[in-house]
Formats: sequence, C-alpha cells, structure tokens
Amino acid sequence: EEANPPPTFRPELGRLKSGDAMPDFSLTGPDGKEFAFSNLRGKTVVIGIGFEDVVPADMLQAIGTKHGANGVVPLGMMILSKRESYDAWLAKNKTKANMLSGWDPAASYAGDTEKLDMKAFEAWDAKTALRKIMGGSAMNGTPGFPFFVVVDPAGKFIGMCFQGKTHEEGLGNLLLRAGVKLAPADMPKKVAAAEDFVVTPPAPVVPEDEVPQLAVGAVAPDFAMTDVNGKTIKLADYKGKVVVLDFWATWCGPCLASMPHTQEVAAHYKDQGVVVIGTCTSDKRKAFEGWVKKNQATYPDFIYAHDAAEKSPERASHKLYGVTGIPAQFVIGRDGKVAAFVSGYMDGEVLLEGALAKAGIKVDPAIVAKSIEDQKKRDAR
Repeated sequence: EEANPPPTFRPELGRLKSGDAMPDFSLTGPDGKEFAFSNLRGKTVVIGIGFEDVVPADMLQAIGTKHGANGVVPLGMMILSKRESYDAWLAKNKTKANMLSGWDPAASYAGDTEKLDMKAFEAWDAKTALRKIMGGSAMNGTPGFPFFVVVDPAGKFIGMCFQGKTHEEGLGNLLLRAGVKLAPADMPKKVAAAEDFVVTPPAPVVPEDEVPQLAVGAVAPDFAMTDVNGKTIKLADYKGKVVVLDFWATWCGPCLASMPHTQEVAAHYKDQGVVVIGTCTSDKRKAFEGWVKKNQATYPDFIYAHDAAEKSPERASHKLYGVTGIPAQFVIGRDGKVAAFVSGYMDGEVLLEGALAKAGIKVDPAIVAKSIEDQKKRDAR
C-alpha cells in the first residue's frame, strides 16, 4: 500500500463546496426532450460526467444495480459532444436499464477553434451545463474525465471522485455522507470524518519581490548547488570554461523536451571547453535525485545539480538571476560574464548554438545564420 495514498474523493468542484446547493441545469434526454436536474430532488444522484465514450456507462449501471433500492439514481451526463455522439453512446448502451442519461446541447462549440473569437466563445461557454455547475470556464478547471458527482436528496453537493483504483472507496464515502445505507461489502475501508468534507481555504499567495533578469554583460553570480551524490558544485569550479547554466525542473515539460538538443550541443562543443550545468530549481530534492538516477545515462554531458532553496524566494534562479520561466539558459563566457541568454525551447531551433557563438565558441556560420532567423521568428510571434 502507498505510504501517502491520494484522496479518494474531493469535497469541492470549482466554486462548489460540500454542503452547497447544487445549481440547476438542463439536459436533453434520449427522447429529445429537455429535463431539469432539479426534477431528481428527493433522490441521491450520482452523476457520471464525460464526453462521447468517456461517459462511464458500465460503472453507472453497476451503481444503479447495487444502490438503486436505497434511492440512488445514476445519471450519465455527456458534455462537450455533438448530438450524434450521444445517439451513438445510447445505441451502444441501450441494455443498461438502471441508468438515466442526458446530453448538454450547449456543449459543442460551433465556432472556429483555430481563430478563436473570444467573445463568441465566452457566450457559448456561459450556456454550458458544466459552467453552471462549477462556475468559471467549462474548458478550464475541470478535474479530468470521467468523474462522478454525488448530490444528496436535499439537492446539496456532497463531493466528487474519479474513476480509477480509489473509485469505490471515494464513492462509498460520498454516499455515506449523502445518507445512503451501504451493505457491509460496500463500506469503504476508511470512513471519512465530518472534517474531511470541510474545505480549507488555501493560504494566501504572497507575491515574490520582482527581481530584474540578469543582463547580458553582467558578472554571473556564483552560488552553491549539490549534485546527485551530495557533492557541492559552484560556477567557480569551471573557471576558464564556457558554461551553459541551464535552469530546469523535473515537472517542467519544455525543460525535459529541450534536453536532447542541449545534450547534442554539449557533446559537440565540449572540445572547445563548453560545460553544461543543469541546475534543478523550484523542485524537491527527492524528485531531482529520482529523475537524475533514471536519466543521467541519456545525458552524459550534463552536470546535474540541485538548488537546496527549492521553491523559496532564496532560490538562485529567482534571487540572483531573475528568472520568471524555465527552461532558462545563461551562457557564461570564460571571463565569468553572461554572454547570452536563451529562454524556453522550440523543436528545431538552434538558439543555443547562436548563444555559444557570442561567447567565442566556433560555430558553423550556417548554424549561426539559422539561429538569427529562429530568433526573428520568435520576435515576430
């Protein structure tokens, strides 16, 4: 068993908190007629929300079979789909009698998603059932599909849970909270306490002081990092080298996407004294160690290190270098000054090679010319 298992349910969904009145919304049923969710008042409702084949018909059918005698009504709710998708889903699941279902007719955006008209999009979004339930955008803040929402007979939102390994445990606790009597075999292993349904407001976010990004031409501030074996690393250890100080994190997709190219650059130019220090920032030590031990062999020319300040304002990427986004690569010349800076990564770009050229590294003129064009394309966006 996991030492710290994930929660089996959530007592909130968007703006809704456990105990809040469930907002009313309308769906179109199999007969093409509209019905209001409030028509189900007096029953405990389990809503399985998804789109197209992601609406969990089998699980909802099982819920109806198992708990229907205790006043539980399963409702399949199809969102973000066209009517044809709902009809196809109905045909596929026509034998599932212990289940109601409905389709949100507002949930298929008819506009051009390539050239999005935000005013038209907002007007559409405001009409969707999911927007009415959650508040905010129907396209943002959703917890992933499919998910289940439990509403008690009084029409109060109890909570939500995901389909997956903890589904039965989460659903069991939500049904208990809604007043449903469960058979011994359906009881959750751990019955949630009343306080587990109380939503604790998040701690207020204290904005960090703004730190201007370290300018090209400035002396690169030195700081202590620690490699995967616990050895301290500093920029001073590589005096006389051209250093690519690459700020990254294990949770940063673009950072990881950039590494194969940076490895190629490091291997190609190491004979000219180029060193790449991959400094893990805003990340936990455990995550850093696990990632590096698994991936170091793939990137043999990286020197991986970790900033112990992690997410604190004292982290070097913020306090000393003024980084606001990663990956962020500072090319530091042999004189210890920043020769160039590369922000982000896009496949096929050679901006890092162009940056190395500014630090005196011999780079093929054609590659340097391409790096200039790559930068122009970025600037034009």
